[in-house]
Amino acid sequence: MSSSTGHHPTLVGRPDRQNTDHATTELSDQELTQLVRNGDTEAFAELFNRHRGAAVRLASMHANDTYTAQDFVAEAFVRVLQALKSGGGPSSSFRSYLLRVLRNLVTESARNTGRQVPVPDVSVYEAEYAAPAGTEALRNYEYGLAWEALASLSDRWRTILSCTIVHSQQPATIADEMGISPNSVAALSYRAKEGLRQAYLAVHLNRKSHSAHCSYYVNRLAAYSRGRLGTCGSEEMRLHLRDCDICTVLHREIGELNQLLPA
Repeated sequence: MSSSTGHHPTLVGRPDRQNTDHATTELSDQELTQLVRNGDTEAFAELFNRHRGAAVRLASMHANDTYTAQDFVAEAFVRVLQALKSGGGPSSSFRSYLLRVLRNLVTESARNTGRQVPVPDVSVYEAEYAAPAGTEALRNYEYGLAWEALASLSDRWRTILSCTIVHSQQPATIADEMGISPNSVAALSYRAKEGLRQAYLAVHLNRKSHSAHCSYYVNRLAAYSRGRLGTCGSEEMRLHLRDCDICTVLHREIGELNQLLPA
């Protein structure tokens, strides 16, 4: 990597929100990015405040220590700032763009140091997850999540995903092979893809520590984050999150992952 935390002192620390223009905090990310393109540094400070936590959480998944994670985060913000100043940068989601840059930095660092992480070959499914997050979206940690998520699905769902994603078969062809109607193929494919997204988030949650008391809620967080829990279940979850700091942190983490998944 081309720089260290010492090269970016203004980005490694947490900017003081009290010194940020109140009007700036009311603007959307898209409005802030345009202000940065026009030379407004306060606007970028607000973007840093909003998204530093997500970047640190992601960097910590890949870095060997806190200092390396901070270095990744600092360099990622610097690269985004440089892109914005040159008139480029994110056109929609600032956070997704930032995390893409961060993932690329992790990959560059691993390549430059000759470090390799053994992962199963699930590249055929990469487009399903990585379209909004760039071609590096399932590298390292994400490959493991996707592999476990795929393995957790039923044979019927894995079959339909293989037919649609891997082999790009038409609904009529799949219908003949599976003995169902083309409309049923479309419905089954939709459910399988949504199931894969929820399984991906669930695997991430299963790798996190939580109390036995929270297990019931943690097992339902993936569905909740995807808006699939239902009215009563969602209200129950909201009440729990209001009082449970651990589950709130987990919900925030998978919220970052969820932003990288197609709707």
